[in-house]
Amino acid sequence: MQLPDHRGPVGEILVDLLRRPPEPGDESILKEVLATEADSIAEEDLQHSLFVCYGLQYYLFDEAAQHWEWHAPLIGLRQRLEARFQRVLDEAVGPLPDLEVEELPGFLMELGKPRAGRSLSRYIKRDATIRQFEEFLMHRSVYSLMEADHHSLAIPRVRGGGKPALVEIQSDEYGGGIPGRLHSQLFELTLDELGLRTEFGAYFADVPAYSLATVNLISYFGTYGRRRGALLGNLAITEIGSHHVNRNFRNGLQRLNGSDSSWLFFQEHIVADAVHEQLAAHDMCGRFVRENPSELSDVVFGALATTELGGLANENILSSWERGESSLRTTTPAAVS
Repeated sequence: MQLPDHRGPVGEILVDLLRRPPEPGDESILKEVLATEADSIAEEDLQHSLFVCYGLQYYLFDEAAQHWEWHAPLIGLRQRLEARFQRVLDEAVGPLPDLEVEELPGFLMELGKPRAGRSLSRYIKRDATIRQFEEFLMHRSVYSLMEADHHSLAIPRVRGGGKPALVEIQSDEYGGGIPGRLHSQLFELTLDELGLRTEFGAYFADVPAYSLATVNLISYFGTYGRRRGALLGNLAITEIGSHHVNRNFRNGLQRLNGSDSSWLFFQEHIVADAVHEQLAAHDMCGRFVRENPSELSDVVFGALATTELGGLANENILSSWERGESSLRTTTPAAVS
């Protein structure tokens, strides 16, 4: 993936620097960069800059950018951005519920179950046009073309009873070792069947801050071992209820006459996540907090933050469509010419 065009003053400096290896004097430049004054999920410069910083640890960019991965002043800038992001998350989540350790699995299952009312997945099932479905895939591509990589950062940090369930979930995400069955590869197949570009980052410029924030959240939790509980809470909510929404996505694509191959990605999640949600709530998170009760609040925070940011991203897409507008930042054609 090429370094993406900036979306504000922080990103402009960041991207310009990452296009070359570090040089003397860069430290002073980075120390003087304001980490953005905006406390908002929708702040494009904040979410873009965080995504670029985190992209270094996933080896997303070219060789020049990789020289910056452990550059201390750049990490300092990222931490200032993260402080802004944390304030946004604290405001979105609000006070945490008072739970006992044994109540966590039930809390997670209740939090992740489908709700009545407005729903992006139900809109896609019943009403979305093919162009809107393509837009939905473009939003999802920033995560799903790397699906499972973010959450695998938890594996070496979790020990004891919760680890087997975590590894089992992640193994399934990687297709159980079967070539071509990785969930990221099945998503590539969906894009290809709909005539969309399959390379990672192809639609990055189109994806707004709301959708970037949901991916940055996982990277933020995964970057720090001390946030392992929040990362597990995020993974749990990613899995719980997923089979319901993916059934809606599959049915919507079938309604739009998608090929059998085009909806294999969603079908895989219908089957796998019906099992994963139980593993995630009870065997992963439940056992983790029994052995690490001091981290209960972080698991809850991760789950609630995931729910809140996911809801904001979905509402941004849905409300745009209801206004008869694109949900994307640009009007770049989705299909391959």
